Amino acid sequence: MKRYFFTLAVLLLPFFSMAQLAVTFMPETQGRTLEGLMMARIMNGETQRRSVFMVIRVTEANAGKIAETHTAAFDLNPGMNSIPPSAAYNAAWNFGQHASATVVRQSHYFPEGEYEYCYELYENEKNKPGVLIAEQCFNYFLEPFSPLMLTEPYDGDQICEKRPTFFWQPMLPAIPGMMYRLSLVEVKPGQARAEALHYNMPVIQQINIPTPMLFYPPLSRELAEGKRYAWQVLATRNEMILARSEIWDFEVKCLDSTVKKPVESFRNIEDLARGNFYVAEGGLYFAVDNAHAPGDLVYSIQSISNPSEKIGKLPARKLATGRNQVEILLDEVKGIKDGNYYLLTVKLPNGETKHLRFMYKDEHE
Repeated sequence: MKRYFFTLAVLLLPFFSMAQLAVTFMPETQGRTLEGLMMARIMNGETQRRSVFMVIRVTEANAGKIAETHTAAFDLNPGMNSIPPSAAYNAAWNFGQHASATVVRQSHYFPEGEYEYCYELYENEKNKPGVLIAEQCFNYFLEPFSPLMLTEPYDGDQICEKRPTFFWQPMLPAIPGMMYRLSLVEVKPGQARAEALHYNMPVIQQINIPTPMLFYPPLSRELAEGKRYAWQVLATRNEMILARSEIWDFEVKCLDSTVKKPVESFRNIEDLARGNFYVAEGGLYFAVDNAHAPGDLVYSIQSISNPSEKIGKLPARKLATGRNQVEILLDEVKGIKDGNYYLLTVKLPNGETKHLRFMYKDEHE
């Protein structure tokens, strides 16, 4: 009976040893680059330090072997451990002989695919082959991230809002726990916007933004007219940066941003939307090209100054085939107030949507 228990204990010893060692790895974020693979962490539940080395193997369901490496020996202390930089960056990678592996070898980025990431931990003993003490694999279907793109305020725009709302396209695929971080700085005369973002004191430094938009923080000082500002958004998960947007800039300019035009002059809606600010003196006057059949102009007006404010029924406007000159007299619309800011949204006949921010100025005031 004693011999039976001794034999059972010997057989179960490797199991108990492996149970005390665990690899923590997040394939959705760390499994996108070769460098990310080295960010895995090892939990050592034992009370003693031990010398180990690690084998990392990545395969793809269709292509097979992608990459494999054997790290140098390093010490594994009790508790949570990171792979030491010396062991991580001196590891030599061995790649498969196919197109996908070539892409990874040249760029260090994994293309789209169904991957298995395997971590093998070996006891390091001099003059002896390594003994496997832990093994853990992770499976993940990797999709490339879409670019993180800013949308509003537009690059090079002139705006009149001193507390604007910022918009950008969400990064896909969505990663659980992913947040956005927005930075806004003033750009000094003659200064590059990247330099400004790196060195200047931020006007806004907002972290942990859950959605792809940010209302102007109430505690941040408002923007100053005549000054230029640069902004950038980062996608993060915990402390890891997943993606960076481009750096865009805009200028706060209310006066002379749109020259007053006589009623008979109609600017193209494309030009007005690109300028993104308009002083509506008495009404909105713009031109729309319609290559389709005649129909109604689909549009709406929302208050920016007071989002809860209700705008009365808007006058109906027809579009003929060809070039149309549209006139919308705002002094007849209930709820429109002198000096307030509004957003006009126009759905063009070709399906595009244009947005125009404007300030209403009562001609009779």
